[in-house]
Amino acid sequence: MPIQNDFLTFAAASDANVLTQAEYAAASATDTGYTQGVASSAAVNKTLRQATLMAAVIAQFIVDNTGEDAIDDGTTATLLDNLKKATTGRLIGVQKFAASGTYTPTPGTKSVIVELSGAGGAGGGTAACSASQASAGAGGGAGGYAKSRLTTGFSGVTITVGAGGTGTTGGAGGNGGASSFGALLSAPGGSGSGATAAQISFPFITGYANGGGVGIGGNILNASGGFGATAFMTTGGNVISGSGGASFFGAGANASINATANGNAATTPGSGGSGATTVAGGAARAGGNGAPGICIVYEYA
Repeated sequence: MPIQNDFLTFAAASDANVLTQAEYAAASATDTGYTQGVASSAAVNKTLRQATLMAAVIAQFIVDNTGEDAIDDGTTATLLDNLKKATTGRLIGVQKFAASGTYTPTPGTKSVIVELSGAGGAGGGTAACSASQASAGAGGGAGGYAKSRLTTGFSGVTITVGAGGTGTTGGAGGNGGASSFGALLSAPGGSGSGATAAQISFPFITGYANGGGVGIGGNILNASGGFGATAFMTTGGNVISGSGGASFFGAGANASINATANGNAATTPGSGGSGATTVAGGAARAGGNGAPGICIVYEYA
């Protein structure tokens, strides 16, 4: 059987006896109502059409989104229940946590989708070099990622957002911190890159930093972070550090090239910092810091 909508628009024909919109908007009855006596049928018909038109539209919305009949039996309980069903699932809010905190749902939230990224690791530092040496660090790894839809147990959850790994002059980059959504979801941080000693034999290629491990608890997706790129040196003056590993949210920090310079800090949530570079005769430098993790909560009615 076809789904039934009992709510019909009154005076819906194109030639119906109704006031024009301009006439109706100018009518005093829109403020005072119809006073005792004879009211214009065109005015009354316009009033009825406006009211019944919206009733018909809302009823059809219920029918289209629930597959249930919209029955005019003089009661409201079933219609109200089906209207609530028809509006379930709409996005009502987004909360983004760039630092640790507590999740308090927006009123009316019935379910959430949580995206979580661990923090990125820092790029590798470089050693001081003589006139015939050079050094370049690899990029830091990106944090892991998890995504999950939750229908219960999410209110008041403690959120931990991992801190980005810190670069060290002449030393290894720090690891990124893990992020978590209570005990329901977690995403490990990316690894920091090791330090690179002064090199005298060229060409030379460094190792790379591992990305964060696979996220845990995601019922939609669990993924690992991207690796930090290797660094290359062809002569004492031609060097390029490793760029930072890409997170689920985007690219890591850009590499440093042919200079004595610290690595670049990552800005995309969860991505890795780039390695430092030291050309011939240059001082030790620090790798770029990894970016903090992030937690994003999408709230649905």
